[in-house]
Amino acid sequence: MVGPARGAASLAAWWLYTLNAMILALGVSWGLYSLCDYGYAFWYPTLDIEGHIQEYGPQNRYRRDFERLEAEQYQTLFHEIRQAVHDNGEGLEAIHYPNRLGEPVPLLRQAEILHLKDVAHLIRLGTVVTLIAACLWWPLALLVRRQRRPSRSSRALALAVPLLGLALWLAVAGPEAVFYQFHIWLFPPEHEWFFYWQDSLMSTLMKAPVLFGGIALVLSAGVAVLTPVIYFTGLRLAGRGSLAKA
Repeated sequence: MVGPARGAASLAAWWLYTLNAMILALGVSWGLYSLCDYGYAFWYPTLDIEGHIQEYGPQNRYRRDFERLEAEQYQTLFHEIRQAVHDNGEGLEAIHYPNRLGEPVPLLRQAEILHLKDVAHLIRLGTVVTLIAACLWWPLALLVRRQRRPSRSSRALALAVPLLGLALWLAVAGPEAVFYQFHIWLFPPEHEWFFYWQDSLMSTLMKAPVLFGGIALVLSAGVAVLTPVIYFTGLRLAGRGSLAKA
C-alpha cells in the first residue's frame, strides 16, 4: 500500500501545483487586461457595439439620449465603470452622461449599482485568491520537487477529467446557460443581475453578454500562455531540473 499511497500523494501534489499555476495565470491575465479596460476600444467596433447602442438606447425605459453620444464618450463611460469596480465600487453613483441639453444624467440605476458592487466584491475576492496562489507557488513547487514524478498518463488523465467535464457541460447546456448558472452561484439571490437591454444602459453599453465572451477568449489565451511559464519557472527555481524532466 505504500507504493500506491505515495503515487497518489505525488499526483495530488502535482495536480495542486498545476491548478495553482492556472489560478495565478488567470489572476495575472485579469489584472493586465483590466489595465486596458478589457480591450473595450477594440471590442467596440469589432462587436458593433455602436449599432447595438443605436438600436437599444432609444428603447430604454428609464433614460434618454444615450444614443446621441460619440464613441469616445462610450469608451470613457466603460473606463469609469471599470475604475469603480476595481476601487471597491466607489464612484459608481457619480458616473453621468450628458443629454441633448447638456445636463448630466446618471448612467446607472440603483439595481445596476448594487450589481456592480457585487462584481467589485468578486474582484476583491479574486485578488485575494491570486495573492494566496502567489504565496503557495514556491512551497508547492518545492513539494512537487520532493515527490516522485507522476507518470505522463496519470498527469494527462488528472487534467483531462475536469476539463472534459467542463467541455461536456458547455456542449450540453450551451455557453449562455453556463454563464447564467455561474451568476446564480456567484451573486446574492436577492440582488438583480439579469438586465434587459431596454432597461439597462450598463448592459447596452457592454452588449452583455457578448462582450464578456470576447473578454473570456482573451483571458483563456492569457491562461494558456502564462500557465506553462509559471509552471516551469517554479520548478526551475525549486531546483526541479531540466524542462524535459518536468
